[in-house]
Amino acid sequence: MAGEMNAETRYRVRIQAAALKRLGLGCGDRIALLCPDTAEFPCAHHAVLAAGAAVVPVSPLLTVGETMRVLVDSRVDLLLCHSDVVTVGAEAARMAGVRMFTIGPPTRAPGADGRLEDLAEAMMVRRRRAPARQRTKRHRPIGTPW
Repeated sequence: MAGEMNAETRYRVRIQAAALKRLGLGCGDRIALLCPDTAEFPCAHHAVLAAGAAVVPVSPLLTVGETMRVLVDSRVDLLLCHSDVVTVGAEAARMAGVRMFTIGPPTRAPGADGRLEDLAEAMMVRRRRAPARQRTKRHRPIGTPW
């Protein structure tokens, strides 16, 4: 069906949303998304929405100055930039004073705070290593009075 996500996409959206929340972003924040039409766009878009933030889509066809104006005018808190347009995104983020994380294939991004996927994967590794909590029973045995 057209409206369904597969399990891998749903997993990527959830861990990216958790990474955004770990960065302190959520309800009331604005996150710019500078990404061409690739498979990373819907994942990042849904991750921002799942974190509770607002998406500010930025066209990858804009120049550095135009991208910087969009970032400043919309008062974004973070820029998610695809690795294909990282040169424009890094310069615009530096000029606007906005933190930037990259999405997509790994690349050496000057001025980037890191890759969102790397932060999300590091969180998942830490979560797997944490000891399991013991669960307590929260129900009453059958037949006991109130």
